This record gives sequence, C-alpha cells and structure tokens, in this order.
Amino acid sequence: MPKVLRPYRDLLSTPGGLRFSLAAFVARLPIAMWGLGIVLLVVGQTGRYAVAGAVSATFALVNALAAPLIARLIDRLGQATVLVPCVAVHVVLLTAFIWAVTADAATWTWFATAAGSAVFAPSIGALVRARWGYVLGPGRILQTAYSYESVVDELIFVLGPLLVTVLATQITAQAGLVTAAALVSVGTVALVLHRESEPPAAPAHEQAGGSALLAAGMPVLCVAMFFVGGVFGAVEISAVAFADEHGRQELAGPLLACYAGGSMISGLLFGARHWQAPLPRRVLVGAAVMTATVSVLPLVGSFPVLAPCLFLAGVGIAPTLISGMSLAERLVPSNQLTEGLTWSTTGLVVGFSLATSLAGHIVDASGASTAFTVAIGFGATAVAISAVGYRHLLVHVRPVPV
Repeated sequence: MPKVLRPYRDLLSTPGGLRFSLAAFVARLPIAMWGLGIVLLVVGQTGRYAVAGAVSATFALVNALAAPLIARLIDRLGQATVLVPCVAVHVVLLTAFIWAVTADAATWTWFATAAGSAVFAPSIGALVRARWGYVLGPGRILQTAYSYESVVDELIFVLGPLLVTVLATQITAQAGLVTAAALVSVGTVALVLHRESEPPAAPAHEQAGGSALLAAGMPVLCVAMFFVGGVFGAVEISAVAFADEHGRQELAGPLLACYAGGSMISGLLFGARHWQAPLPRRVLVGAAVMTATVSVLPLVGSFPVLAPCLFLAGVGIAPTLISGMSLAERLVPSNQLTEGLTWSTTGLVVGFSLATSLAGHIVDASGASTAFTVAIGFGATAVAISAVGYRHLLVHVRPVPV
C-alpha cells in the first residue's frame, strides 16, 4: 500500500469504523441528490425552471437553518433517539412533495412540503464526524478521520448528481428523489444500529453555555466558513455557465469533476500528514490558497485551460474544510460537538447558496468569466476574516493532543 494511504488503512481498521462510515456514506449520498432531484422533477413535470430553482433553493436554505437545531437536540437526546423519527418525517414529507408535483397540486404545496422535508433532513456528515470523535478521542488520528470524511464528501458530490440525473432522465422524473428517500432510510437504519460508536447524550442541564454557536471563536469561524462556501458556489455556477456559453453543456460535469478531483487529492495528501501549525493558521492559509487559485479563472477563455485551472482551484478546498471542522471540534464543548460541526456546515451552505444566486445574476448580466470574480471576492473576505480573527481563535482553541 502507498505510504500516503497507510493512515487511512489504520483509521478504517478502528473497530466498527468502516461499518459506521459506510452507513453514513449511504445515508448522506442524498445530500448531493436533493437539490438537483427537485429541479429535475419540477422541470420534468412542468418545464418551469424558475419555480424549480426557487423550490430547490428553499429546500437548501431551510435545511441549512434547521440542521443546527436538530443537531442540538441530537446532542441532548442521542443520535438514535432523534435521527429515526426525523428521517421518518423527512421521507413522508418528501414523498408528499413528489406527489404534489406529480399531481400538479397548487404550487404553494410544493414549497410547503419541500420546506417541511428539509427541516427534518439530517446532517449526516456532522453525525459521522461526531462518532469518529467519540471513538478515537482528540489527537492526530482524528484529523485523519476528518480528512477521510472530507474526501468522502467530495466523492458524494461527484456520484450524487450523476446518479440522480440518470434516474430522473432515464427512468422517471420521480425516480431520483424516490431513490434518495430510500438511501437515507437504509443508511440511517444501518448507522443507528451501530450503537457502540454513538456518542452519549448530554442532557440540557449539562449544556448550560447555550448554543454551540455562542462558544468563544465559533461566530468568527462560522462567518469565515460562510465566505469559504461562497467560493464553491460561485465557481460551480460560473463553470456551468462557461460550458453553456461555449455551446458545450455536456462538459459542465467534467469541469466540476476536475474541481472536485483537485480537492479529493489534496484532502488525501493533507490528511496523511501530521501538521504542527495551529488550526487557525491552517484555516487562514487554506483560505488564502483558495483565493489565489481562483484568481486566474476570470482570465481563462478555453476548455483546455479551464479544466486544469479548476483542478488547481480545487486543491485548497479540502484542507480548508478539514481545518475548519477540526477547529470547530476544538472550540465547542465536547457535549455539543454535533451542533458545533453542524453550525460550520450551515455557514458553508448558506454562503454557497448566496454566492450561487449572486454569480447567477452576474452571468446573466456580464457572462461567466465575470461571474468568477464573485469567488475571488468571497475568498478574499474569508482571508480577511480569518486574519482579523486569528488571535481570537488562537486564544480560545483547545490544543490538539499529540
């Protein structure tokens, strides 16, 4: 086995590690299917792109805002206690959404059922990271676990859109979301059945400090993650628009695969090393690398140049996310880990959504190349916030045991 992969072999040799990580993979694959599946269903049934985009955006934003509240409940009551009923309600409301669109029910029912299902859609990525934290304890190998899960996230965002597109276009428009409901159900059951890795619940009286968002340093980190997420959103929609402008819509997928591929490889390499630099510095350097690498994108005018540039732009993603999640783990109390990780993810998702909308308007007004500048602006702001808040984060982060 190549030396760089040995830390991951050791990680997955942890008793139960491969089992609960695979279960979480299945359960969170729908994360990359919901938004596109909603668009494909609504467009397939009605041809209304504007409504499809609005419903999809509603789902994403409601889910991002509700997830920390669900995570806080999970920290208090335990994963199995909360996850099973939440997923059951999510699947019922998602099924109601599919029926409402298929039956051409009133448009408001589409928004209502989509938003309702989003409230109960679980943040599986935070749950599996919390399990690694419980099983491994703080230290070097936990950073490897976060690196591994970040690479899995990238793989999910490559496979999920491909799977939902094939199902919705080759079988029926409903097939993508039906499969997503089945996957989250099966994966959740498999995850909660592995009780040995489930972190113990922390009752409300043990969480006297209030929300994990109020932990010292967390507001700074979440705002930084908001702007980091904006880089992803702006680059992705600009790359898709670039392919469309050049009459090669079929190349949008390969372009985004280059972006994700750069992140996957850098994540594997980053996680295999033991870094001495403090976590706030790693976040700052990661944001700076992301910003520097996206700065060339507005100048690119051809596919043969854009593809490797996107690969290079992806190199900064996984290390920044790994460092951000690791920093959140060291800022919040251990009994609020799930909520803390979820708040970081929420910042990313909301930033992604806002930047996608902003870049989309700029695409319509000035073209794809100009829209890439949105990514530069968000990245530069992430760097500035990380720099200004550096000392504050450094003071409040708990040292990582070696």
